[in-house]
Amino acid sequence: MRNLRPPELAPRRHGPTADVAAAGPPSAPGAVGGWIRRTLELQGELAAIAEVAPWWWLLAGVAAAAEARTTADVYLACDAAPDGDTFMGYPAAPPRDPVADAIDRARAARAALRELDGTLPDQPLAVTIDHARGAAIEPSALDVAAFAVGHRCLTARLDDPTLPAQLAALIAGAPPPPPWRGPTPFVCVAVGDEPIETARHGHRRAWTERGGPWLGLGRAGDVAVVSTCHLIVDGYGHALITARIAELTAGARAAPATAAPSIAATPPLTAVAGAVPLAMAWRPLPWPTPRVIPLAYHLGCVLHRQAGRRDARFSPTIQIPVARGDKDDPLRLRRRVVSATTSVRFDRGVAEPYPAFAARLRAVIAREAAARGLVSRLLAAARGIPVPLAWKRQGIGATRPDWLERLAEVIGGRALLSRIALPSPTPPLCAVSSPARLASERDPDGGCVITIIDDGRHGAITACGSGFAGTRAAATALLDELLTTVTVEGAAGCGARAAAPAVE
Repeated sequence: MRNLRPPELAPRRHGPTADVAAAGPPSAPGAVGGWIRRTLELQGELAAIAEVAPWWWLLAGVAAAAEARTTADVYLACDAAPDGDTFMGYPAAPPRDPVADAIDRARAARAALRELDGTLPDQPLAVTIDHARGAAIEPSALDVAAFAVGHRCLTARLDDPTLPAQLAALIAGAPPPPPWRGPTPFVCVAVGDEPIETARHGHRRAWTERGGPWLGLGRAGDVAVVSTCHLIVDGYGHALITARIAELTAGARAAPATAAPSIAATPPLTAVAGAVPLAMAWRPLPWPTPRVIPLAYHLGCVLHRQAGRRDARFSPTIQIPVARGDKDDPLRLRRRVVSATTSVRFDRGVAEPYPAFAARLRAVIAREAAARGLVSRLLAAARGIPVPLAWKRQGIGATRPDWLERLAEVIGGRALLSRIALPSPTPPLCAVSSPARLASERDPDGGCVITIIDDGRHGAITACGSGFAGTRAAATALLDELLTTVTVEGAAGCGARAAAPAVE
């Protein structure tokens, strides 16, 4: 382990002194020695990605003590608040019959969840969210669906033979249905056109004070939307669900229409309470699609420029989701991910060489995959702190207290960069989720999320965000810059000393 001096004494230059070696310092005897070793390791990891103040030694010491008392692996990164909402979408023309289309998509969602439930470790799908009990999950028979029409919601059993007539009547302006007294719906289908900027919140149209579904289906122009909550499922599982729904509904659209009457227009959907708009841009990609490490390098250059501090020794940090476990583990991609946190180093405004960055990031990814990285250990420490689970989730989520802001800025970063590799052919999928930092009066820069979804034959890339990526034009410009820089040989970008290769 190197770079163990306090940050104010650390050398202000790039090189091996700023890295974390595989082996730590000689351990002092006993529990105190183990705590000292862990503290030094954690402080070294933090100092390797950002400029840290002396008080971070206290943070490292507390985390080192808590991680030794960690409990069973509990998911902490989401408390079912709106910042944990996501959506994936695929091209699909608006339906001629909204009633038949809505019911067909709800049934396709039920079939997809029944097929996939139990195949994603620690991510049960046949559930709903009980918000009244602190984001608890409740088993679901997957037989009740909600249908949002305008400002109203119809909840019914999917196999109710009167459902098409009830839904058609609601679209035509009939009085709202009586309050639903049965089980919580597992899905909410929005009938009409969703604003794509808030489509990731679509499942919340059926929420009550009790909670509601974690899955939503909607349409935003020519994009069919599948929204989810991160509390239940990660990106890989979300992509599998979306791809399967797309496959099942493609068959339904080719079949003859049901007996439900054809409706030419639907009432405008009202805004989802608490929705936070995100700008987005996406496009298909030829295969092979860009790899994560070159994209991360150039994204770090963009973030450093955007921050406007030429003398900064690090770019704002970037999160990269990492599959946990060995590469030959068949369940590796299906498990919950952990995020590696990285940054690009700068010397008087000039980025470090790409090979140095790539080597360091590969080592960080390997440590996180083996549950030995910085974020894995901080999450273990959070699990070990003896406070209620809801408090822990709030400390990590968007409702965190102000005193945690600096840690959130470093660990959460200004950007998240994800690449999802699917096992079978799928339509081009866009993907939108909230960045760790949203723009505000205090923090106008906000953050962005870049997602590539690749099925081995083709792919698509999405940029979304707020602040510096907070308009469609800005998100498009970000995609243009990243793809041009990474795929054109010799494009160094942001003063980098060496260009990244097109593919790792």
